[in-house]
Amino acid sequence: MGCDNSATLTEAAAIEGVIRLLGDIKRGHLCLHDVRQKAAMALQTYGAYAAEQLAEADVGIPPAVNLRTAEDGRVEVVGMHPQCDTIALLFASNPKLLKGLKEIEVLHEIIRTEEVAVQQRYEHRSDPETTAMLVAVPPSFNLGLTSGGPIVFFSAAPT
Repeated sequence: MGCDNSATLTEAAAIEGVIRLLGDIKRGHLCLHDVRQKAAMALQTYGAYAAEQLAEADVGIPPAVNLRTAEDGRVEVVGMHPQCDTIALLFASNPKLLKGLKEIEVLHEIIRTEEVAVQQRYEHRSDPETTAMLVAVPPSFNLGLTSGGPIVFFSAAPT
């Protein structure tokens, strides 16, 4: 059985996090390269913090922990980790863990959105059906915490 425990973060807090992450953009624009660099650094920092918090809670890795954000902003522990209830409780009781995850998500959503836009412009501009499929059902953000470090990926939205 998988876990269905979750934690939430308000939209206002997520927006505040974006402003804090991206800061004052004095050049008047934001380059995707800048966001990728920021996302990579933030992921490594967050991964170290999350691993420390999990270790303090005696959560073992391996197996890897897969966290997914739901449409309503909840963080779900996905899969069959033997300590999924402990992990869900940790995220519910530690606002810094939750806020950090949402900041990582926002950065990677910015990257994904731009990549989809580029793909639409260059690869599928003559195929409206494919373009519509790319944006119709946005994938779910996932953060994997593994013994080798954190990873980010997008998966098909749960049905």
